[in-house]
Amino acid sequence: MGEIIGFNTLKVGQRVKVKGKPEKSDSFLALEVSIKPADENVTIEGKVQNIDSQKNALHLLNRDFALFNGVEIRNVQRQNIALKDLKVGDVVKLKGTFSAAAGFRPAKVKLQESKGFSLEELQGDISQIDAANKTLQILGFTVMVNEKTEVEGFDRPEQRQRGDRPDRGERPDRGQRPDRPERSREM
Repeated sequence: MGEIIGFNTLKVGQRVKVKGKPEKSDSFLALEVSIKPADENVTIEGKVQNIDSQKNALHLLNRDFALFNGVEIRNVQRQNIALKDLKVGDVVKLKGTFSAAAGFRPAKVKLQESKGFSLEELQGDISQIDAANKTLQILGFTVMVNEKTEVEGFDRPEQRQRGDRPDRGERPDRGQRPDRPERSREM
């Protein structure tokens, strides 16, 4: 397996957003991993695969998510709707909390606008990293990464060595340019 640029910068407890697709057996193939600021709420976004009205549950990313009493369900215009108003194929974002003991518990469900394509998304803290197998544990999912996975949000020293993205203070086009006289701000 080739090197995954940025994988070694990830840490247990770090908040990440992972875009990709669900695989069989509770795993998730990551196409993109981006580092995010800490947040107590977590999100899962994906296509509704099934709706179980009897159990008051949604099935997405090959898992069932029970909607306990008090869970808000909203349409794209942010109006309250009922579970019966959702349909298989709808893209929804579930916001809630996660613990190892209770798993993911949705507090809100929001119908998303269809974009014509669908990348599922997980956003939460990394609970475990397996460097040998190139996997992360996020929200109870085993997230698999490979050489095609893009890891974003960390300082890339290889770019600094090439000089691709200098800091603003280092850019010659910032500040007063010698070929232009200073403009007066008076009117």
